[in-house]
Amino acid sequence: MPAKYKVHPGIGIARLGNSPDAFCISPEEPATLPLECDDQGNVKVGPDGVTELRVKRFKDKEGRIKRQAARFQIYVYDEKSPEGRPLKIGDQVEGGGNAGTLVNIHWRVYLANKKAVWYEFNQLEGENGYGPDHPRRNADVTGDAARQRLIIDPGPRVVDHKNQRRAEFDRDGGDIYAPTFPPPLKPNDIDTLGSLITDDSGRLLVLGGHGNSGSYLYDDFGQPRIDEYANNDGWFDDTSDGPVMARLEMFSQLVQATRFVDVEYPAWCVVGYPGYVPEVLDIITADEAIEDMNVREFATRPELYGTAGTFDNPQRIDPTDQAALTMWRAGRLRWNPAYKPWFYRDIWSLLFRPDQFSYLCNILGQSNFPHNQSTRGTFDPCKLGVPPTVDWKAVERCQRRCLEKHHSGELFVEKIAPVLSTLEKSSAATSKTALRAKSGDAAEGGAIPGGAIPGGATEDFKQDLRASLAKFATATTGEATAASAESFDEYQKQWRGSANASAKRDLEDEVNALLDKLAGALPDCATELRRLTLEQLAAYQSGRLLESCRRHCIETNTYDPYRADRQFLFDLVREHGEENNFFLGDKPSSRVYNLPLMPLLAGDNPISNTLPSKFLRLTDFQFYLLKQWAEGLFYNELVEGWVTEVNLWWPTANWVNRTGRDLDRGVLSNLLGGAFCPGGEIGWIMRNPAVYKEPYRIKADPGFYSFAQTPATANTNGTTTGEGDYASYTGTDLSQDNDFTIGLQPGDLTKYMALPWQADFNECSTQTIDITYEEWNNIYPDSEKNGVMKREQRIWETLWWPAHRPLQTYELQPDGSTLWLDWTPGVPQTNAGDLKMVTEWWRLSFVIRNPKGTTKPSTVPPADPPPYISVERTRRE
Repeated sequence: MPAKYKVHPGIGIARLGNSPDAFCISPEEPATLPLECDDQGNVKVGPDGVTELRVKRFKDKEGRIKRQAARFQIYVYDEKSPEGRPLKIGDQVEGGGNAGTLVNIHWRVYLANKKAVWYEFNQLEGENGYGPDHPRRNADVTGDAARQRLIIDPGPRVVDHKNQRRAEFDRDGGDIYAPTFPPPLKPNDIDTLGSLITDDSGRLLVLGGHGNSGSYLYDDFGQPRIDEYANNDGWFDDTSDGPVMARLEMFSQLVQATRFVDVEYPAWCVVGYPGYVPEVLDIITADEAIEDMNVREFATRPELYGTAGTFDNPQRIDPTDQAALTMWRAGRLRWNPAYKPWFYRDIWSLLFRPDQFSYLCNILGQSNFPHNQSTRGTFDPCKLGVPPTVDWKAVERCQRRCLEKHHSGELFVEKIAPVLSTLEKSSAATSKTALRAKSGDAAEGGAIPGGAIPGGATEDFKQDLRASLAKFATATTGEATAASAESFDEYQKQWRGSANASAKRDLEDEVNALLDKLAGALPDCATELRRLTLEQLAAYQSGRLLESCRRHCIETNTYDPYRADRQFLFDLVREHGEENNFFLGDKPSSRVYNLPLMPLLAGDNPISNTLPSKFLRLTDFQFYLLKQWAEGLFYNELVEGWVTEVNLWWPTANWVNRTGRDLDRGVLSNLLGGAFCPGGEIGWIMRNPAVYKEPYRIKADPGFYSFAQTPATANTNGTTTGEGDYASYTGTDLSQDNDFTIGLQPGDLTKYMALPWQADFNECSTQTIDITYEEWNNIYPDSEKNGVMKREQRIWETLWWPAHRPLQTYELQPDGSTLWLDWTPGVPQTNAGDLKMVTEWWRLSFVIRNPKGTTKPSTVPPADPPPYISVERTRRE
C-alpha cells in the first residue's frame, strides 16, 4: 500500500490560561493530568527516560493558570504499519513521485473566533438549520463589511522544525495578513488568539488565548454587563478553532534535492476553557458522542451495528464513500443481539462515573446515595461484574437428549402435543354440544352419542408422525443414531447440509396425508391444526427446532445470581424518547415505578418548551452496551484472564495510545459530550455527520487550510518560501454563514457556544426542572390562576455537568486538612455573577485525586480521606 500521512489527533484541544508564559500539554488519555513540558514544548520524562511526567501544579508562581497546548504529530500508514505509527525526523518518507529522508515538518494553522457574528444560541434551534427569522448576535451592527469586523481573524500562521519554531496569532498579522480584532474592550482587551510552537521532534503545540473576555459597550451607564447566559451583544472572548495542516520536507538521495509532500488532510484544533476536573469523566464524553455517530452514520463498527444478517461477515464500507454510506443507512440496520461487551472496559467505566459526582456537589443525596459503590449500593462491581455461569456438563447431557428426541421425532411431537390435546378437547366439546342440540337432550351430563371422537385417533397420528420423522432423520444423517454423533454442532451441520429436496417433499406429503386422515376425526379444528403442524415442520427441517432445544438447555442450566441487580439498574436508564420523563409513573407494575430515571442530569433543552429535551439520555451505543450487559451477554475480562488486574477507582488507568485512532479518542474523552445547552468546549454540532469528512476528522474548506504555496511549486523552488510571498492571492474573507458541502472554516465549531464563555460556565451548575405533569409541556396553570394545580407543582433541582463545573469540593487547607466548600465562593449563578466570573475564573481551584488516597488495583478509596480534593485556589491578597 502506498504510504499515507495523517495528523493526529484528528481533533485536538487547547485550553485557556492567563499565565503569560507558563504552559503544559493537554491530557492525551482519558481522565489523566496534563503533561509537564519545558518552554520549548518538549515533554519532561521520568528517570526511565520514557515515562512522560504529569504536572504537579496547574498555575504559575503568581497563581495564574497555565495554558494547556494541543499537541499534534504525524502518523504514517503503510504496509509496515497499516494501523499507523508516529513519524520521526530521519525516517524514510515518500510521496508525489519522490522518496527521501524526513528532515523537516512545516505546520500551518488558522484559528478564528466567529461568535459575535453568528446566530443567537437558543437551545436546540439551529441543530438542523436556522430559520430565516432566527436572530443574529449584535443585530444592531448592519452591513456585511461592518459585521465582518465582528469576526476575530488573525489569519493563518506557519512554523516548522528547523527555521521558525514559534508564531503568534496576534493583531499585527505578522506584517503579512490584514487581521481583524476587536476594538478596546472592558474588562479585558483581546490582542491574540494564541501561539504555535514546534518541539525538538517536530511535533506541533497549539496554545490558545489567555482567557480574556470583554465588551466594547462600556460608555453608557450599566455597561459592560451580562444580560443572559449565552448571547451578550458587544462581547468577545478568545476561544477559537481552526484547521491544522502539515507538509513534510524530505531530502531525496536520488536527485540530491529537497522535495515536499503534504499530509492527506488537515486536523482541527479547538480552544476551550480550562479543564478544572481533569481526572473525572462526564457521563457522556465527546469521544462517546462522536463514536456513537461514527457507528450509526459511518459504519465504523459493522460487527456491532449494521445490516441484519451480516454480523458474521460484516460489511466494510469506506467512510468517505457517501453513496455507499447512503445506501447502507437506507437498509435494515440493527444492533448485533449476540455481541458481548467487556465489563471493566465497556460497562464499569460508565457505571463508575455517577458516584464520583458526589465529591463535586452536595445535592445528590436523594439520588446518588443508593447508587454508591459500596456493598450496600446498587453500583457494587463485585456483583455487577459477575457474568452468568453455565453448567456445561449438564448442558451436554441435555443436548444429547435433544439429539435423541430429535432423531426419533419425539421432539417434534412434544411441540405439537399440547396444541393437539387442546384442539382435541375443543372438538370434543363442540361435537358434544352439536349432538345434544340435534337429539334435543338439554339435560346436563346427558349421554354423548358414539362416534364423535374415534378412540385413539390422536395417538395413532402421533405414532405415525414419529415414524415418518425418524425415517426422514435416518435418510438425512445416515444409519447412525443421534446419540453416537460426536457433537451437537456436527449433527446440526450434517442436518442442515445433507437433507435433499426429494426427502423433504416426501416427508411433507406424508405429514399432509396424516393430517388429512386426522381431519375426519377433528373436522372443526383441522385447518388450525394443519397450520401449526406445518409451521413446526418448517422449523424441524431447517434445524431451528433443534437449536431451540439447545437454547432451552443452556437457559435451564445457567446460574445468574445478580441478573436482578443488573436489570434494576438498566430499567432505570432513560430510553430513546424519554428525554422529557422524570420517572415512569404510568407503569405501577415496574420495579422502578416512580423512581427517577438515569442519568439524572439536565438535557439539551430543559429551559423552554420549544424542542424540549429536559433530561440527559445516554447515546444509543452506550444504551446498547448496557442492554447486552443487563441480559447477561458480557465478559468479565479479569475472570477470562485477558487482563491481569483492574483498578476500580480509575477504570481508564491502563489506556495506552498505540495508534492514531487511540490518540483521537484519548484526547476527546476529556471533552464534554452532553448535555448541549450549549455545552462545554463544543456543542451539538459535534454529532452532525455533515461536518465530518470521515470519523474523527472535520470536513475543512480547502480555501482556508492549504499552504499558499503548492507542493509542486515548492519542489520547483527547492524550498517552501514564506506565506507572505503568496498571501496576496487570497481574496476570500471568512464567511459569516455555513456551507457544509464545501467544509468548515476557522471559527466554525466554537461559534455555536456561549458569548462570553464565562457566562454559561458560571450558570451551568444546577437547573430547576418542572416535573409535575407528564404533559407539562402543554399545561400552563398560571394562565388560569389555578391555585390547585400550582400547589401540586413539583420542581427538581438538576445538575448540568459537575465534572466540568463543580458546585462544592473538599478543599485542601494549609494545615493539610480538608473542608467542604463552595467551589465558586462569592460568584452567584446570576447575571451579576456571570460578569464577575469574567475576572474570577482564573482564581478557581483544580480538582485532583487525593494523593493520600489509595490507587491500588481492585480497591475503592475510603470516604476519609476524600478521594478528590481541590487545590491551588488563588486568593485575593
